[in-house]
Amino acid sequence: MSTSAEPLTALIEQITTGRAAEALPTIEGMLTQLPGHPAILELRAEALRLTGRSQEAIDAFKEAAEHGAGTRNWLAAGILLAAERDTDEALRCLLKALEASPDDEGILDALVTTFFNNNRHQEGIDFARRQLTISSNPTLLSRAALLLQGTSLYEESSNAFKKIVQLAPDDPAILSSALVAARFTCEFEWIESLRQQVGAWYDRGDFAAPQEFPLAHLAWCADEALNLGVTQAYVERAVPRVTPLAASTSRPAAGRIRVGYLSCDFRNHATMHLMAGVLEAHDRERFEIFAYDYSAFDISEYRQRFLNAVEHRIAIHSLSDAEAAARIAQDHLDILFDLKGYTGGGRSGILAYRPAPLQVAYLGFPGSAGSPDIDYVVSDRFVTPEGSAPYYTERFCRLPHTYQCNDRRRLCAPEPGPRAAHGLPEDKFVFGAFNQTHKVDRASFSLWLRILAEVPDSVLWLMGQSSSAIENLSRYAQQAGLESGRLIFAPFAAPQDHRARLPLADAVLDTLVYNGHTTTSDALWAGVPVITCRGRHFPSRVSESLLNAMEVPELVGIDQDDMVRIAKRIGTDTQFHRQLRGKVAGKRLTAPLFDTQRFTRNFETAIELMTQQQRSGAARECIDVPDCGPVQPGPNAAEGPPPLSALLAAYPACPLCGGASITAGFANCTTHALWHEPLPPSIEWMKCPACGHVHNRFHWSEAGVAEVLLNTRSSVPTVPVGATDAQRVWAPLVDKVVTLLGGYAQLQNPASRPIWVDVGCGDGTLVMTASDYGFASVGLDIRAEAVTRIQGLGFNAVHQDFMKVPFEIVPNVLSMMGVLEQIPYPLQALRKAAQVLHPGGVLVLSTPDLASSSWKSMDLANANPHWTELENCHTFTRERLIALLRDSGFELAHFTLAGSSKAQMELYAVRSPTPATSAHS
Repeated sequence: MSTSAEPLTALIEQITTGRAAEALPTIEGMLTQLPGHPAILELRAEALRLTGRSQEAIDAFKEAAEHGAGTRNWLAAGILLAAERDTDEALRCLLKALEASPDDEGILDALVTTFFNNNRHQEGIDFARRQLTISSNPTLLSRAALLLQGTSLYEESSNAFKKIVQLAPDDPAILSSALVAARFTCEFEWIESLRQQVGAWYDRGDFAAPQEFPLAHLAWCADEALNLGVTQAYVERAVPRVTPLAASTSRPAAGRIRVGYLSCDFRNHATMHLMAGVLEAHDRERFEIFAYDYSAFDISEYRQRFLNAVEHRIAIHSLSDAEAAARIAQDHLDILFDLKGYTGGGRSGILAYRPAPLQVAYLGFPGSAGSPDIDYVVSDRFVTPEGSAPYYTERFCRLPHTYQCNDRRRLCAPEPGPRAAHGLPEDKFVFGAFNQTHKVDRASFSLWLRILAEVPDSVLWLMGQSSSAIENLSRYAQQAGLESGRLIFAPFAAPQDHRARLPLADAVLDTLVYNGHTTTSDALWAGVPVITCRGRHFPSRVSESLLNAMEVPELVGIDQDDMVRIAKRIGTDTQFHRQLRGKVAGKRLTAPLFDTQRFTRNFETAIELMTQQQRSGAARECIDVPDCGPVQPGPNAAEGPPPLSALLAAYPACPLCGGASITAGFANCTTHALWHEPLPPSIEWMKCPACGHVHNRFHWSEAGVAEVLLNTRSSVPTVPVGATDAQRVWAPLVDKVVTLLGGYAQLQNPASRPIWVDVGCGDGTLVMTASDYGFASVGLDIRAEAVTRIQGLGFNAVHQDFMKVPFEIVPNVLSMMGVLEQIPYPLQALRKAAQVLHPGGVLVLSTPDLASSSWKSMDLANANPHWTELENCHTFTRERLIALLRDSGFELAHFTLAGSSKAQMELYAVRSPTPATSAHS
């Protein structure tokens, strides 16, 4: 059958004139007569979209596209799916559309926007570049160029914007976008031209036309009135006005205060570098902690600390703003903290639904939210003095020292090595400047050049984030008469590598408009003085706040001239510099800045005061939180070692089969490298007649593990510089695993790299070797020293017990080299391994074979060190271990004798499609 154009024309008119709901019954009737008709299916999809039935519209657009209705339907489905945060399915639809129309700028824009909005910038590079070659639409080109800037392709992005501005020289939105990219290249003439043009709109009172992102605006404009105007214009433009959720009355006032945190930075990110300790230190008797998480994939230690620290972690990645708000409302929170605000990945649309009675901005965005959806901003008296109140729509809740939390457990940087390794002179005063280049404005750089002129025997060690920035800053320095070699550019480095090199600087110079935030606290933690001056808005006052909390206010100049004076004295008065550096290093563990417990107690007082005010129904007023004072330390080692009964837990029966074990013999362990008082002097070995398993009578309690590991430093080998030979030991093992996974081709796609988790990673050489092959590798170890050393080399390692760590990732490989014999209940460990491994994934075990000829030979010679191994709870035979693997859901794939030590065996097992259920011993 066919249909004439006339009825379709009438339906189109109905749909386009706001009567889509009236058209739907007619459309459904036509589809009963003409099922699968592409034009009618497309009309139905459009009518469903216009009537707000988004999910049905998505299915309808897909159906229309599959019946040949055209590329537009895949595009429409993709855009709707992206709005519903079903990103992967959205991209699948958009790629189908692009396949049919590879040069369609609308489809490319949808792809670029989806990748950008979901922080998947790297995946969008090719599409952005294609857009820049085919489109002539300045707005679409601008979005493509910004995606490139988000992937650190600063020159490419900046050059693209120079061409885009020529297409739309008077478009304020294009100019403001160009300003973002320009600041990363430090081309001050162009930056200032763009600022003047954008600022002219603000001078006329038009805050909407430039369409600036609030965070980008704060980085170049320190006028609080303008900051608020730009932010409110953004809220009006980008945050939908929706009907708030109905207020719940079912939450009782008694009981613990329910606290929620909303963020996508619960991972290896500056937010968790600062906040991990606070989440861990929360008083669980007074506060119940919820985390609403949409973080990107991460296997870092910070991610594991987050997962261990919060009571309730709710994933909202795939939920729309309305769905996420409804889910949050189900938990009947007392207070909800937005840790993002208007920063990359922020979801202010969730707050618009008012899922909590009290909504508070903290840490992420350094300014006013400009929105009725935020009730308070947590700050301090430095970043938000009384004079700032007129420029904030929310009330201040000011903490007593500084608004910025800090983690006292952050790693202490290893020795940085000689200055020469970083291109630094040994005999010069080194000023550091490590803020990202988009913070380096002309005023800041000119001030630094003044300081170098006042301290002739000095150099400036600064971030070299792009070749254009290096070229431009070098040119400006030369024009100012600075001789070559006084500027030394440091490459961008991972956080642990940057913290390691920081102590090589003698002092750090701050940027003026947007201070160092985490950058400043990192320098202070490394014992390096930071020199700043007072600012005029939140971001330009952060270092002043931190330095006061560090109890070194003498490092804050009242103005730029005073900042030069301070820097000159530090750089020329050797004794003063030595005293100051000693003071900063000494204050690290005594001043409030890094006192995580004290900060957390004060932060909790802030929560209580805000909550009390909310519950009372009184008008919200600014709150100044009183200081709780230093928190008294808990019990320490001076009170004596724990009793032996606290270190050991007895096995009531065989830990494998539950049979009654009998004593097999005793072994003296006082010669073991880790033995010390009050550890037991001997090990009583037991044997189970029912299954033949040999095990210790006891296993270590948590306190026992901690006591054993007191001397762990000596038991963790230091990884030598250039550990090539050590890594080659593991190459045959990794080769075998690669073969079992289907060959090296499986490692070639960087977007889907197989994950290797090494349990008990020790010196980290297996982690490094797996990484060299192309695996996304991470080590787990209960020894903090081992983890610190591996992280210091730039590899992933997590200080965690395998049996306690929650696995959000799905590893392709688990290795347990010399580990299974140390786990109190190995059957539980094997079943957990099967539960967390990907189907078809590989488990590699290495453990001594009790029945091997080597073991028997050592027994005959009365020289078997395995019996005195202090950390071990078990010994296995090959047959018993193979049976355990089978019972746990594994199929044995390979067996070999390991060369690492006598009697050692290696087993390679593949996880079956359906693992065994978890056991509880």
